Amino acid sequence: MIWLWTHLITWIVMAILVLLVLFTDSNTKVYEMITRVLYIVAIVSGIFLFGHAWAKDPTLLIVKIVVAIIFIALIEIAFAKKAKGQLNRTLIISVIVFCLVVGILGMAVAGGLPGLRF
Repeated sequence: MIWLWTHLITWIVMAILVLLVLFTDSNTKVYEMITRVLYIVAIVSGIFLFGHAWAKDPTLLIVKIVVAIIFIALIEIAFAKKAKGQLNRTLIISVIVFCLVVGILGMAVAGGLPGLRF
């Protein structure tokens, strides 16, 4: 259960930091670096959750992993574009949509929020 909470909280904090980077004009390098550390935490906690999720729904788990990797790639692309001053609305919307999709897939794989099952 601790890995599930760790994974969930990591993704929520990461989503907040990504929004701060994309929507503020201040120096955001610290937020970017923290986000990158959180990728590692999310991946490690996801590895610990893998067996349980695989037993529940392997196809949905694979889809979630692929979408999460695309989400991380989009975040990195958005960070690079922002640094160059080329960040556009389409990329911001893509990052937000993929964040929501990863969250929805994650809750579907977990069967709901920890302690609140559907």
